[in-house]
Amino acid sequence: MTNPLSVSAIALSLLMSACSSDSSKSEAASESTAKNVVQATSTKTPDFDYKLEPKQVSENVWCLFGALEMPTKENGGNMSNNCYIKTKDTWVLWDTGASYVYAKQAYAAMSKIADLPVKTILLSHEHDDHWLGNNYYKEVHGSNIVGPESINQNYHTGDITRMFRVLSENAIRGTKIIKVDEWHDESIKFNIGGVDFEYVPVGNGHSVSDYFLYMPKEKVIFAGDLVMNGRVTSNRDGSVLGEIAAIEKMNTKDWTTMIPGHGFIIDKTAADEAMQYFTLTRDRVQAAMDDGVDSTGIVEAVPLEEFKDKKMYDILNSLNISRAYLEFDMGLPEHKVEH
Repeated sequence: MTNPLSVSAIALSLLMSACSSDSSKSEAASESTAKNVVQATSTKTPDFDYKLEPKQVSENVWCLFGALEMPTKENGGNMSNNCYIKTKDTWVLWDTGASYVYAKQAYAAMSKIADLPVKTILLSHEHDDHWLGNNYYKEVHGSNIVGPESINQNYHTGDITRMFRVLSENAIRGTKIIKVDEWHDESIKFNIGGVDFEYVPVGNGHSVSDYFLYMPKEKVIFAGDLVMNGRVTSNRDGSVLGEIAAIEKMNTKDWTTMIPGHGFIIDKTAADEAMQYFTLTRDRVQAAMDDGVDSTGIVEAVPLEEFKDKKMYDILNSLNISRAYLEFDMGLPEHKVEH
């Protein structure tokens, strides 16, 4: 007769063995899953390092200056200028840069100077290298975004703009197109944290809708892409006559420091290159047309050799001259959004 205690002992032993086996399998599976998670995490590249170094340009103004070149994977789209303005309780921001990652790193650099939130953003125009950092500030700081209505009209969630096409994943990640909260067709004057501002629309200058920002007490102008120096401008959807008028309007203000959209010269000569470029373009294109030069010969007739040693000349000058011909021949062409 079999001893029931022995049977129970055997059954218990088998049960414990099975449980031990299941537990080992479960632990092995968990360990494998953990390894996969770690491996997946470790293969994700770190954010692009912009190596940002803010430069103080006025008592309460710091700017981040981009490279004088096209956006590339190598520069992460860091080729435009944007500025932080310190007020009593917050930062006011002029343009937000090329991506969420850029904006996040810009704020990290600026918070070492003053740990203040960014509550107000003012945008210069609709080209995406100047404002694709918007959603970082909206999501993290709850910023109010003031800019051209054309951003809302011409850019929509899911659009693949130039920066999305050009930049690497670790530079563009997290970036979303979001709407501007408010826009103004007339100049507005306001005070934030004891600092006076004037936000001025100039119409079609560098783009379909441009603005500059003026700080009267500090005598600082933020020109956006209405002014570039050290490189030839892109006038792909701008106006030669509009540019000249915009620079003339800025020069009616009492200013000593001007921040270009691209370039490093910020003293009283900051706008000289841009004014010379557009004045020569106007005069020489019109003179060539008066001499019977047509659209096929205008680029050769107006080389603007004074600027041949400037960055971007080979890429942009011929396009600018061709557009100037169209502007003077038939008026500005209908605005075509180029993402």
